[in-house]
Amino acid sequence: VVLLSEKEMNQLGAKIVRAEIMGNTELATKLKEQLEKARENNEKYKEARPPGGENKKEENVVVLARTGASGIARPVADREHEAQRGKRRRKKEKVTTHGKSGERERYFADDDRFDLKQMVEREKMGTAEDQNSMFSRLAGRSVDKTNDDFDLDDMFVSRANAKESGAKMEEKERAMAIREHKNVSDCQMCFDKTPKHLIICIGTKVYLSLPNSKSLCEGHCLIVPMQHAVSGTVVDEDVWNEIQVFRKTLTQMFLAMDQDVVFMETCMGLRYHPHMYIECVPMEKETGDLAPIYFKKAIQESESEWSDNKKLVDLSKKDVRRSIPKGFPYFAVDFGMQGGYAHVIEDERQFPKYFGKEVVGGMIDAEPRLWRRPQKEGFEDQRKKVLQFADWWKPYDWTQS
Repeated sequence: VVLLSEKEMNQLGAKIVRAEIMGNTELATKLKEQLEKARENNEKYKEARPPGGENKKEENVVVLARTGASGIARPVADREHEAQRGKRRRKKEKVTTHGKSGERERYFADDDRFDLKQMVEREKMGTAEDQNSMFSRLAGRSVDKTNDDFDLDDMFVSRANAKESGAKMEEKERAMAIREHKNVSDCQMCFDKTPKHLIICIGTKVYLSLPNSKSLCEGHCLIVPMQHAVSGTVVDEDVWNEIQVFRKTLTQMFLAMDQDVVFMETCMGLRYHPHMYIECVPMEKETGDLAPIYFKKAIQESESEWSDNKKLVDLSKKDVRRSIPKGFPYFAVDFGMQGGYAHVIEDERQFPKYFGKEVVGGMIDAEPRLWRRPQKEGFEDQRKKVLQFADWWKPYDWTQS
């Protein structure tokens, strides 16, 4: 008896959906029988599986890289220092900041290590997280013995010239690169990991898919780049152009069904390197006409009353790529092919990840659990909604040409 893994059963399910879309009922029936038999075998011979059979991971070598705020990835440099062993804390050395004549020679301990080209590169590739960690190190509570004349500026200066251990900095950089690699490799939105039976069509750089959980309404779909990217502001130009082609085609499709459509993107938690996607939610014409008013009011009332950035950014003249700087968390909404609004998220604790779904859900009277706690759907329900959407999409499928 051959026991199929979860991944192999998903692939079999994708073949069933494909056969039904192509109208090959004989093959679909045959594959369904195989799937049912595989499920029965897995349940019957559950104890026959070797311990850790599916969880066993093969060792593979990867190139560690760190992604900057602009979306460019750079490989982590090789070790120059031996890794520190033991937990013994060594006293930090201090470098001289002024020469004999009293003129300042350097501000930071590593000023002599980098030339101008390397400093520009570090600034370009650095992230907001790196800047925050450096600031917190310098502004941390001073434990040095000081006199009454020692003020805040002196504390910054005294901390800045403390020499950081090269091995410790390399270890920190390596740990952050490993964490980033794990977040990206575990991503379920990347093309090689996403459930294939939910994919409607595949373009050159982008694919159209249905959500893995219960949809907000009929026609709820996702436009997703194949390669991992954290936001629409950092994707390549050709990827963004293809997203706009999908957006235009979906607008035409729902317009023929006498419906309006809303496109939303929520870019949050950038330090965890999430995979960006644009949600497409259709609605009745009467409701769609009021969508700009609903979203404008919701964005203006979000987070706190006072903000550093402009609270409501109008996207009618410039799209989100030219309105929001790279590396900023944001929420953006467009109405069909018309520009909508964007909002720079300043406090992610006050801005819910389901903000857009909550506004749309209130407009179409959907149940709150659909966005607060999305429920998983069975394979049969997913198959039905994929076949229904594929039937709508077929006359407009530009990927076939």
